[in-house]
Amino acid sequence: MQIHPTKILVCGSLATDHLLRHSGSFKTYQETYEVEAMNASLPISDYRTCFGGCGGNIAYGLGTLGVPTVLLSHAGRDFRDQYEQHLIRHNVDCAYVAVDQNAEFSARCTIFGDDFGNQITGFFPGQANPKLRSAADTVCEQSGADFGLLGPEAPELMLKQAAELHQSGVPFIFDPGQWISEFNHSLLNTMLSFDPWVFGNEHELDVMTTLLETDIAALAERSPVVVRTQGSRGLDLYVEGAYQFIDARPAKTIADTTGSGDALRAGFLFGLYHGLDLIQAAQVGTEVAARSVEHIDPQGWIISANELLATVNPTN
Repeated sequence: MQIHPTKILVCGSLATDHLLRHSGSFKTYQETYEVEAMNASLPISDYRTCFGGCGGNIAYGLGTLGVPTVLLSHAGRDFRDQYEQHLIRHNVDCAYVAVDQNAEFSARCTIFGDDFGNQITGFFPGQANPKLRSAADTVCEQSGADFGLLGPEAPELMLKQAAELHQSGVPFIFDPGQWISEFNHSLLNTMLSFDPWVFGNEHELDVMTTLLETDIAALAERSPVVVRTQGSRGLDLYVEGAYQFIDARPAKTIADTTGSGDALRAGFLFGLYHGLDLIQAAQVGTEVAARSVEHIDPQGWIISANELLATVNPTN
């Protein structure tokens, strides 16, 4: 299978991330002290805020890598303060970010991590009204986007956008992330009827297959492409049911794992934009994920397109 998009539509959230770090390991804490019903108390060694949200992170990655990108999202008035100009400086088309003038702030994400890449995440979707968004098919028609990614958001919004993209013949990735538990058997079957590519980590796809009462192999028969990420171990790639394991590119250091999955998706789409096959695109994705892990900010890593293409291994 070969696909060569020329402009990517990213549908997803915009948020301010609050990143907290525990020096040490959550596992060590659990082994040392009795942890019951997630009731624990740990010291925080570092705290900072940064730009985030899966939509913003992926759009940033694509724009930084020189891939024409249009962002479809909604936000509060605070988006105008700094975030909008930050994305524009990194080559992201923000014309279709609907700013709700009645909402003071956008989404908020609190991520509590340790020194080994483990994280506990809480996400608040914010006050902005998602109904202010333009239709995904309209945005594609007006902007020229010919491939889409649906980042993690409420199921009704993801399904609406999926139907719009399918109706207009635009292929897309379904990436439910932390929202997967809000889907059910019926909603997932409806989503799969639109023939999306499916992305998720091990836990997210375990939840998906449990809800569908199936397994990953059967899911791969229903979707043209399935990508199951496994962190530092690599990823599983299924293309029209055929399986390929892709090794991870090891990070030189773990600065922060926040946004590394979003960086992987940006790298994967960068590969498709440059005409790479799916295996090569996945290899590029793992390289970008490693660069993200090495950087403290999910929207701060930099790598040139030429440098990234040089990391690709031949597949024939």
